[in-house]
Amino acid sequence: MRFRLLICILAALLLLVPAVGAQDSGSLIEPADADMMDPLAHISFPPPVYVVRDNVDIRGTANMPGLRNLYIEFRELDLSAMDMADEEPQWFPATLPRIAAVEDDVLGTWNTASLPDGLYELRLLINMGAGAQSVARVSPIRIENNPPEFAMDMMPEDTSDAMSEAAADDMPEEPMDDMADEPVDAMPEESTDDMADEPVDDTPQYAGPYVVITVPGANVRSGDSTAYHRVGVLLEGDTAPIKGISAWNTGWWYIELPSGRNGFIAPFIVDAVGDTSSVPAIQPPPLPPTPIPTVIPQPTAPPAPTTGANLVIDGSPVINPHPATCNQTYSVSVRVKNIGTARSGGGLIEIVDSRHDGAGREVTYTPFRQLDPGQSAVSEARITPKVYHSELHHINLHVDYDNRVFEMNENDNRSAAAPYILQKGSC
Repeated sequence: MRFRLLICILAALLLLVPAVGAQDSGSLIEPADADMMDPLAHISFPPPVYVVRDNVDIRGTANMPGLRNLYIEFRELDLSAMDMADEEPQWFPATLPRIAAVEDDVLGTWNTASLPDGLYELRLLINMGAGAQSVARVSPIRIENNPPEFAMDMMPEDTSDAMSEAAADDMPEEPMDDMADEPVDAMPEESTDDMADEPVDDTPQYAGPYVVITVPGANVRSGDSTAYHRVGVLLEGDTAPIKGISAWNTGWWYIELPSGRNGFIAPFIVDAVGDTSSVPAIQPPPLPPTPIPTVIPQPTAPPAPTTGANLVIDGSPVINPHPATCNQTYSVSVRVKNIGTARSGGGLIEIVDSRHDGAGREVTYTPFRQLDPGQSAVSEARITPKVYHSELHHINLHVDYDNRVFEMNENDNRSAAAPYILQKGSC
């Protein structure tokens, strides 16, 4: 009961926050009702006035005619700057872009673990070519990974006690006299000192190999890629027995969840323990169907723009340390410049470290902010090469790799850093 009371209090506080910082509190809650949602472009979860933490699956629909790509952005909800149009807070990527339409399903997963607690807003952007774009916003959303102390004090101190109380409510009443007749010496007497000296074995007891989760949260899916539906979640340090490996040579392990359900998990977010040489190959199910966007015939292609943004990588990227060492993280600093005639939106830079033939790819992404004509800014990313030491590696960069920004020239977005020989290190 105390936990339910806590939820009610937090929800009430969240509803009051926008009214303190603005004259028109209703304008901060979008959409106000279901009738405001575009059936072809909207976020259905999380709804406005909602508390989230850790990894959040953002659900909704993105099925606009002529869809090229879609992605979700977030920013802090700065109530003090609501009426200052010239100082609109910057948006940041919440998910990686997708090129397939989505119909009432997961649009992407937002990792809030590293963000400060507070109020935020989300928006779904759908690019449809020729500069056309559809936007759906949800606001406010509260991130609360670290609840305040007064909220923690109101929570039950011992879950087992709360469960015992709930179980006691469901048990039939029995006379106390019957319980008093139970023998109190039914268990053999043991020295508490001897029991305290017993070593505790935390090693999982499995008959075969198992995985250990190495990230804060790991999705278990029905197949061996992120295109499949999620069937469960494991936390960092959790273990699960290995029942097989994907027959499609993707390396995804087929494991058994504590609930008894089976699924696939990516190999790069777990450590495999034990002999996996004889695990059977498991055939993943067929991929789920992808919604087909509604297509409206276009009479003719629009002419190429004569003005607009044009993003390039300005100068050579700075690699530190260079050359890199196997299994050690290095940083890449990239300067992005807008050499066009119009302001550009923000986006992502793709950075790929691979062997000269493209094998052993390590890929990361870093955001860049909106840029006025002639303006430049530096973005930094970190990447860790793990294979093919003592061989030649290349670093390739692609600014606005997903064509999120409408540009005068889409053919000058690529660049490369100086190649290097990967040092052996701890590999």
